[in-house]
Amino acid sequence: MMNDPTPATGIAFLHGGSHAQLATLADPALAPYRIRPVHVRTGALDELTEAAVIVVSDRLRPDLLRRWTGTVLAGLERGATVLVCGENDSGQWLPGVREQVRPTVFWWWRTGEDHRLRKLALDHPAWEFFSDRSVIWHYHGVLEPPAGAVSLVDLHTEAGTRDGSILYLDETSTAGKLLVTTMDPVYHHGSGFMPGATQLLYSALHWATRNREKKTC
Repeated sequence: MMNDPTPATGIAFLHGGSHAQLATLADPALAPYRIRPVHVRTGALDELTEAAVIVVSDRLRPDLLRRWTGTVLAGLERGATVLVCGENDSGQWLPGVREQVRPTVFWWWRTGEDHRLRKLALDHPAWEFFSDRSVIWHYHGVLEPPAGAVSLVDLHTEAGTRDGSILYLDETSTAGKLLVTTMDPVYHHGSGFMPGATQLLYSALHWATRNREKKTC
């Protein structure tokens, strides 16, 4: 049974107040996680300083996100688990990460196109939490993770060569755990379309809180 986290040490959800972010926060299915919303404009930095899990919601304004990045990185150094969603200029503030823009293939399952996404590290424990549908829908760019990180999903070119990661896990660079993606699950879940995005959001939160789930009430 999942331990009931206190407000100080539970899940801090950094958001910008968009319709999709607010709809996600209001999702009854997420209520058991006791998620604590932190607004990127009006929140205080110390609202993240003791959080066990920090979620950086997708599509935050870069100028507003900038003042939070040092606190998010400090959370990793003290051992927090951090989820960074897409379209947040990850290559500008996550150490050792390079990011490049790529065209998004939105409706490959309707057009018959190859999505060119390939799962990797299939024996990694993280795959106990993520289904194919949760990680293969679309993406916004590719990442080159730092040394020691594990890419879980790569994008390939039309010629079949590796183009970069769209989902990686770094458990070696800091005392914490960092899951980074170029997908935007909060936007699509809160907007009510793209079922794979909902699966990714739910699965990522389940993965992030698994250590607390070992405790019983």
